[in-house]
Amino acid sequence: MSALLAVAASSPATAGPNGRTADAFVQRDGSTLTLQGEPFRFAGTNLYWLGLDENVDGTNPPTYFRIDDALKTARVMHATVVRSHTLGTSLGCAQCLQPAPGIFNEGAFAPIDYAVERARAYGLRLIIPLTDQWDYYHGGYPTMAKWLGLKDQKDFYTDPRAKAAYKDYVRHVLNHVNPHTGLAYKDDPTIMSWELGNELNDMTPAWVDEMGAYVGRLAPRQLISAGRQQGVDAAALASPEVDIVDVHYYPSSSAAMTADAARVTDRGKVYIAGEHGSDSLTAADALVLADEPDVAGVLSWSLFGHADDHGYVQHDDGFTLHYPGDTAAMRTDVLANAALAKMTAGQSRPPAVPVTPPLITAITKRSGVNEIAWRGTAGAHTYRVQRSVTGERGPWTTLTTAPVTDNDAPWLDATTPRSRAWYQVTALDRAGRALATSAALVAGPDQDVRVDPLQNWAHTSSHSDSLTRTPDGDDVRIAPPALAAGHIAWQTRHPREITAGFTTHGRVGLPTVQVTRDGTTWTPAKSAVSTTRDGTVLRVEPPRESVGARLVWAPSSRPAPLTGVTLTQEAASVATTTPGAFEQNPKDGATGVPVTAPLTWTASEGASHYAVTVSAHADLSDPVVDVTGLKDTSYSPSTNLRPNTAYYLRVTAVNGAGTCIADGAPTRFTTGALTVDGFESYPDSAALSSSYVRNTGGGPVSLSLDGEHADGEGRALRAAYDPGAPGYVGVIRSLPVPQDWGGARNLRLWAKSDGTEGQSLTVQFVAAGIYWEKTVPLTDTDGTVLTLPLADFTNPPWATKGPLDLTHVTQTSFYFNGKAATAWIDSITATD
Repeated sequence: MSALLAVAASSPATAGPNGRTADAFVQRDGSTLTLQGEPFRFAGTNLYWLGLDENVDGTNPPTYFRIDDALKTARVMHATVVRSHTLGTSLGCAQCLQPAPGIFNEGAFAPIDYAVERARAYGLRLIIPLTDQWDYYHGGYPTMAKWLGLKDQKDFYTDPRAKAAYKDYVRHVLNHVNPHTGLAYKDDPTIMSWELGNELNDMTPAWVDEMGAYVGRLAPRQLISAGRQQGVDAAALASPEVDIVDVHYYPSSSAAMTADAARVTDRGKVYIAGEHGSDSLTAADALVLADEPDVAGVLSWSLFGHADDHGYVQHDDGFTLHYPGDTAAMRTDVLANAALAKMTAGQSRPPAVPVTPPLITAITKRSGVNEIAWRGTAGAHTYRVQRSVTGERGPWTTLTTAPVTDNDAPWLDATTPRSRAWYQVTALDRAGRALATSAALVAGPDQDVRVDPLQNWAHTSSHSDSLTRTPDGDDVRIAPPALAAGHIAWQTRHPREITAGFTTHGRVGLPTVQVTRDGTTWTPAKSAVSTTRDGTVLRVEPPRESVGARLVWAPSSRPAPLTGVTLTQEAASVATTTPGAFEQNPKDGATGVPVTAPLTWTASEGASHYAVTVSAHADLSDPVVDVTGLKDTSYSPSTNLRPNTAYYLRVTAVNGAGTCIADGAPTRFTTGALTVDGFESYPDSAALSSSYVRNTGGGPVSLSLDGEHADGEGRALRAAYDPGAPGYVGVIRSLPVPQDWGGARNLRLWAKSDGTEGQSLTVQFVAAGIYWEKTVPLTDTDGTVLTLPLADFTNPPWATKGPLDLTHVTQTSFYFNGKAATAWIDSITATD
């Protein structure tokens, strides 16, 4: 398994000569795909939103940055193919390609054109559905059915008007010429396959044949795919016009995929898993699928990249992937999916992925303390934040002693100086090596600073319709067309300075600056112009009473393109007094405190953040928890406190004027037992079986959740097993987060026998990498609490010997011995 993870963790392949490959079409050879005469297999992901998104500010085109970042992230995960619904399915909304019957919105092609061009640059192939079974925000065939007044939307497959409308839409999309590449979509080898539609459950053989032939005539060098929501679609499998049969899986299942692949390839068609639940692909599945030649491709559902300002774009369907992963579980999912893509791609050498540096988008005072937000970098695992008090060239002091991720932004500088401070952020890879560093951004002691990278209109208060946005490397350019006027405006609050950057050198075509004190009347503002290596910078110090500023382009044959704006203004959240009094929990003298319970406190008036210290010593020396920069009023340590242990707690409120310690701190409290597993967190028996994996060397076992035979409340693990010829049955649980049992003397659990003679149970755990176990008889048919002294556990005969270190327990297992029987286990705790 370690080799598999090493595959996933390796860097993307460096670029070889890619011109020929980019211009070559993926072809079908019977039940396999080829590229330039070589077998072409792939794994990748779905980026359904590349053409139109519903996750940010309603239904809108995604920004150029987000498109680029997501495609780069897919490549960092070794993807060679991406599937995207909204590159081809876009009907029935104002932002859609076809907002109404017979009407096409040519402007809606802009993000699609860019996505196709960027995919080509990064060596990615695209699968694009042309309609959808579901009436989502981007529309589908139900949209056309409603337009035509069809009583049954399934009539879409037989009604002559519906078929004509579908063909008209397809023709318009496929004939569109991409201005970035000069190629019509139907002639672009980046588009590997046109899918007749996403999850079309009711396709008729006649419709598949007719539409497959139609798309094939329009785009003879591209492939045709089709499939349904679940299972192999019979019409797609039988049609001579379909090259690829697409099947979807929730949850992911290598067994189901390989079985379906055999059925499809036996009929001479190419098989792909066009969607599979990203959260259920295991490392073992990845190994199986990578070694199965009948599986031409596997695409996870679904990947989301960085947001435009900070953090990630969020999505709530339960299958979201962020790279490298928000949680331990997601990081495992990312590794498995990346490993599958790397192994499946074999020796292919797609182009290298260029690195976009982080962009600091804001420095904002939070009760006088600087909070830094930055736009993330594709491929980054962590970030280093540095500060200078002398200038943008440093020297720099590193502020981040622990790993900082995209999920930590905005990040608080707990040691904010009472002077001007410059910040820079460096993206780091898995090994902690620098990928790229942001440009420096400065804020004064009473200033807020925000950067508008102009990727969308979110930061502006108004703009003229004449402005056009053009991608330019990692940035965009905004300007009106030649000989047209235009303007763009921002709200301000007691502004100090506004800086605007332009790609041109000199004053030709520059806009003028205007300000307003009432939001209605605009007056000119004096500006300073300077030239840099990258272009021209326009600076203005507007009156402090201004509530708005705008740039106004007069008609010019060469309007200067705007690339970014920085607004510096009076800080909105300052601190004139230290934080107010507050209380913390657990209270002094508390006992039996759950070891995984969060530490909490009431809000302190005027606090910007909190610091928490926990120690086993009254003087708080050698703390086990010592964190600062906490914005909320609770904190859960990354590892549990030890059970049955006395601790001292101090919470400190901090702002720009000073600190305040919680009333009565430090308080002394004692923890109780650690719940290793109470079996209440599993939604169903399938989730239980997924967590407790059978040892394949032993006999069969069936696990389920049982509320009737629990320890009096909740649910228990029920194991029906047969040791058979191996003589044992085992289930193994890798803990989601390592546990510290250091303060415990016993492992306690409730167990019940079905009365079978000779039943016994072996309890096993892995601590600091060493196996320990103890075997006890199972005889009580009413259920009983077993107390197992941890000192009585020994190393199995086959295991490495070593000292018992209970501070890092990573795995618990149960082995059932004797005859075929049933046993129940519940309420496993590490206690005194």
